[in-house]
Amino acid sequence: MNFLSNLLEDNLYQNLSYIIIFFFIISVLAICFSFYYDFSRNKKNERKLNILERAIKDLIEEFRSNELSLSEQKKILQDYKYTLERLDQEISRLADSSKGESNITNAIRMANEGRSLSEISELTGMTKEEIEPIIKFHGK
Repeated sequence: MNFLSNLLEDNLYQNLSYIIIFFFIISVLAICFSFYYDFSRNKKNERKLNILERAIKDLIEEFRSNELSLSEQKKILQDYKYTLERLDQEISRLADSSKGESNITNAIRMANEGRSLSEISELTGMTKEEIEPIIKFHGK
């Protein structure tokens, strides 16, 4: 407490001005330090942001290339799907015609054996109009 009383008693105005100047210099130094600290943190954050921006741009480019690749694969798969549907239809058509041919073959064989029109119709499931020419040309 002696120090403060001596400081204020000797030359009050001069000592008060020294105290104000001292606090002003301390304030200016603190402000300069805080600006420098803020500036350095901003620079560091700016570098990190630049790195993140480049990474995001690379990811966007990669996503676009993947999108193009997937759209090409989708087109190829659609072509394969179309081809498989056509093959399925062709197989069904061939199976139907094969079944029809085997019925015709059975009807011809039965006509050669001398079976009647009604017997051939019952066993093959063919109509009488389909069986009549077979009996006419292949029957006994």
